[in-house]
Amino acid sequence: MTNSGKTESKSDKAIDRVYNYVKLYIKTNAYSPSVRDICKGAGLKSTSSVHTYLRKLDDMGLIEYRPGMRRAIIIKNSDETQEAGLPADVVRLPCIGKITAGQPVYAFEDESDSFLVNASLFGNSIIGSEDAFILKVSGTSMINAHIMDGDYLIVRKQNSCQEGDIIAALIEDEATVKRFGYKNGIPYLFPENDMYSPIPFNTEGCRILGKVVGLHRYSIY
Repeated sequence: MTNSGKTESKSDKAIDRVYNYVKLYIKTNAYSPSVRDICKGAGLKSTSSVHTYLRKLDDMGLIEYRPGMRRAIIIKNSDETQEAGLPADVVRLPCIGKITAGQPVYAFEDESDSFLVNASLFGNSIIGSEDAFILKVSGTSMINAHIMDGDYLIVRKQNSCQEGDIIAALIEDEATVKRFGYKNGIPYLFPENDMYSPIPFNTEGCRILGKVVGLHRYSIY
């Protein structure tokens, strides 16, 4: 075997150690390890090597990694379940696509991603994937409610809501996220941005998908 082959083999083993350590750490603690945690746990001396391996794992589709963000590693598409030893308050939620915080757009589902979520952060209101899901936000109509373009919303499935709730909703086949309320006795979806207008929500094709109960963001604005 050539020296380059040996180097590649060592690199592959190091990547495996990093991936297995990150999975075990998240399973045990319900949040991701720091780079220095990974150095120690995977037996590596260089933090720059850890960053390199994390980027490779991201490229392979095994994790989602954002350099510069502390403890922001997410295990993607893992088959590990509650029975495999996840803490009781950690659940895996599917990310079923994008939803606009702007003008409604055609709704579609894409369950190619899933995320581990610590339900205790949201008052234990989430039980499992049958009860909640995640949507990625596109648009700026809810910025005054601190919902930004690119955020991930955690939505608890329900078909009713209270006035003032922020909800994911369907209007015919178009999906949007807005605050539910009334105007002159008529239900509306209200944006949290003066550049957008309220949307009537009183036709037969209007449906509540769920209530927004949490948010995940990779960047601080």
